Amino acid sequence: MKIIQIFPGKVWGGAEQYVLDLGRALASRGHEVTYIARDADAVKSRLEKSGIGFTTLPFRWALDMASIRKLAEEMMDADVVHVHDVMFAPLAVLAKRRSGSKARIVMTRHDAHRTPANIFYRPFIKQIHKAIFVSDLARRSWHGANRWFPAEKCSVVLNSIPTYGQRPMESLREKYSIAPSTPLLLFCGRIKKTKGCDVIIKALSLIRDKDFAMVFVGKCAKDSYYRKLHTLAEEGGISDRIHYYGFSEHGRQFFPQADIALAPSAGKDACLLSNIEAMQAGTCVISTDNGGQVEYISSGENGLLVPPSDAASLAEAIAGLIDNLPYRERLAKAGQEYFLANMNYSQFVDKILADYR
Repeated sequence: MKIIQIFPGKVWGGAEQYVLDLGRALASRGHEVTYIARDADAVKSRLEKSGIGFTTLPFRWALDMASIRKLAEEMMDADVVHVHDVMFAPLAVLAKRRSGSKARIVMTRHDAHRTPANIFYRPFIKQIHKAIFVSDLARRSWHGANRWFPAEKCSVVLNSIPTYGQRPMESLREKYSIAPSTPLLLFCGRIKKTKGCDVIIKALSLIRDKDFAMVFVGKCAKDSYYRKLHTLAEEGGISDRIHYYGFSEHGRQFFPQADIALAPSAGKDACLLSNIEAMQAGTCVISTDNGGQVEYISSGENGLLVPPSDAASLAEAIAGLIDNLPYRERLAKAGQEYFLANMNYSQFVDKILADYR
């Protein structure tokens, strides 16, 4: 098949990595993949670094005629056009109409927001072939606000990640002088309030008598929030055990070094990639029970789930894993086994291809 993948954002995030990983997997199976992105420096530089060819379109709004004309030229002989934002569905439908293409238009919804689609765009969105959601929570949230969209066109394919070749990663223990016997706790992602990073500091302050070291890998969204985290750590008497690595393009490859992965998101995430990255790596994960996490983490069986923004519950969960190594290892092994059996990337691509067809 000839498949067009359209990157959704102006910055590089989980959805953009999802598109790139999927495109590479499809190409490895013999499909012809074309990439289209917005004319945004952050995305273009990342794609150039990845070594793939791509075309840019302005994508100023859902009925941008310049983008429709250029997309129509690209999709003349395409079999599938895969968009990753509702905004691009009308564009793809109108480009298909303009070009006379027989391409099937597929949309993936990456978040769990209950967002009603613009009433003027609904007739176009209704014409897409399939709407894929990265969790059932994402499906329920969006379709609940858009009952006009045919339920039979909705499909759920849980997020996954491919197996990456092991890179020579810097040792976090050596960098921060963490003893081999000290449990290493890791957060990997955007450092911001909605990800519960301040809740992590508050929770660790409650168990300051335990032996641990905490490393945040990622970019802090705001300087003011970064200062808040430092203040909380100082007030909690744990500032010497909290470390900030900064952004890394290969942050997920730090998970094998960690003993416990923390992802206490305060918001409703559709399908947190950091949880999946930790499970794939065989690292025990603690997350929250307010999002799509409940669809692949059974608390006490293959990970732990706590209420969002609840520092006391998070502290209790962390302390339990620090004190009980066999329990921690059992959860880590079960999480990895669950990923390999139910969420591995080959199965994921198979399900996407089934929706394409």
